[in-house]
Amino acid sequence: MSKIMSILEKCNLVEKVNKEKLENTNLNEENNIKISEKLNDESTNIKVEASDYKEEIKAPKSVIKEKASTMQDNIEYEKKMMIDEIYSLYGLENSSVNTVFMLQNLINALPQNLPKDIVKQSVINIINASNIDLNELLSDGEQRLEVLVKVMDDFYNQTNKRIAEYKEEIAKLSNLISERQEQIKIKEGMLEEQIYLIKYEAQKIDDIIDFFPK
Repeated sequence: MSKIMSILEKCNLVEKVNKEKLENTNLNEENNIKISEKLNDESTNIKVEASDYKEEIKAPKSVIKEKASTMQDNIEYEKKMMIDEIYSLYGLENSSVNTVFMLQNLINALPQNLPKDIVKQSVINIINASNIDLNELLSDGEQRLEVLVKVMDDFYNQTNKRIAEYKEEIAKLSNLISERQEQIKIKEGMLEEQIYLIKYEAQKIDDIIDFFPK
């Protein structure tokens, strides 16, 4: 990050001035040429920090037809999956280079107090100077969104279906338990009556036999 900041400061892209000057800062052609020359000589790979988790994921407006054919079907979601596992399953590279995460890393490398438009243009200039196709990075992001939405939907549907099956099975077992408990009561009553009858008859026979002592 320090090397990128040094390059940007040398190219007058990031000026150490107060907020009033920052708001009026415009990137001119001379700065763009300087950035390109510096980055061509000192370009380096940048590692990405973990991205923030978003509770709601919206599917991209456009679907990448070429990559959509690689989507996996009929996956059994029996356990929690980590994000890198999902990417690997769908053949997406888990890297900060030449992926959408490279854009986030470049954004984070710039001072947070810069106006959004300047940050955006600065990242575009860096990407162009590095001979990287911005559209490919954005398309990578759209594909990842498509995969994440699919996995989330499939995981949700399959897990809820399995939960419903378990609940149905529990209901059946509960009914079976109730029936068996009722049958146990009936059997216990029948056993008690049977023992009573037999004991009564046995006692009667004993009394007869005892009437005639040997």
